[in-house]
Amino acid sequence: MTKHIFTLILLAAAACMPAMAQAQLQFDQVAQELGTVLWHTPRTATFKFTNKTANPIKIKDVRSDCGCTAVNWTRISVEPGATGFVTATYDAELLGRFDKSLAVYTDIKDEPYILRIMGEVAMTQKEPSSVYPYRIGDYYLSTDDIEFDNVNRGEMPVYTLHIYNGSKKTFSPELMHLPKYLTAHVEPADIRPGRVGIIELTLNSNLLSTMGLTQTSIYLSRFMGDRVNKDTEINVSATLLPDFLETPTQKALAPVAQIDSTHITLGPFNKKGKATGQLLLRNAGKTPLIISALQVYNPGISVSIGKRTLLPGAVEKLKISVSDNNRYFKGKRSILLITNDPERAKMVIDVTIKK
Repeated sequence: MTKHIFTLILLAAAACMPAMAQAQLQFDQVAQELGTVLWHTPRTATFKFTNKTANPIKIKDVRSDCGCTAVNWTRISVEPGATGFVTATYDAELLGRFDKSLAVYTDIKDEPYILRIMGEVAMTQKEPSSVYPYRIGDYYLSTDDIEFDNVNRGEMPVYTLHIYNGSKKTFSPELMHLPKYLTAHVEPADIRPGRVGIIELTLNSNLLSTMGLTQTSIYLSRFMGDRVNKDTEINVSATLLPDFLETPTQKALAPVAQIDSTHITLGPFNKKGKATGQLLLRNAGKTPLIISALQVYNPGISVSIGKRTLLPGAVEKLKISVSDNNRYFKGKRSILLITNDPERAKMVIDVTIKK
């Protein structure tokens, strides 16, 4: 009964919404057809909008007419001419056709904007879709690069890996070379042809040995006796953040890490087959800035810095290079810094290469 009442409210709001209100936030689309959605395989729709008024607009709330739809939106005020987003992630509980509505409430109008997502929930799929872009033999994965980002000691985050069985046989997935800090649960244990299963990976952060980035490779076993090789490799990374238990006085005296940019483009390659560049790292705080970790997400990037401790006002060069012999990248093309700046404990620098 509650669902029907909510739907009637949405339809009534849509019918009486004045034309002027429609022009205040201009959505790129107000309805999205998601096509075939596999059962218990979440699908996300993103609605982008532009503020067409002369004043900032803030989304106060987004309500869905179904508990199976999780929502998110731009939380800060959107300035005139700027853009924002609303996302709806649908996790199908029932098979068949679905048509779900969202009510978007802002701080300038009582009437909501109405958005819709539609599609068909099925147990099987004739061909793998863009949801499963990574192939290992006859099996298609939602990703081959798993990240546990911004983890605090004591947390146990879970990552869900989706697998589509494109073979003609029932598949019983197993993961090889799991480190002690990772555990895996497969559901269902046997995935029938044309169906999807999941592997839930749980990270025990208490078993991570070092602060900053920890990387490993795990491997999907396709059959009894399958061997470890690059074709079955799945990257896993975890970023463990330092703990800060500071008083307001200590926080006021904390170091402040500042860097020219969080993105650098290197290249073209020189005669020695290297592309190089540098960024400047500054300590704008009142106590020493300590770099406890300076790491790369893949071996294709090299990075160095003169000093790991920067006194207040000090500046150090962050030297970055990529070798022409190592153009292959799998995973993030990034550099990670872990510092004792409580506001910027983690700094990530993205690296691109000119062709």
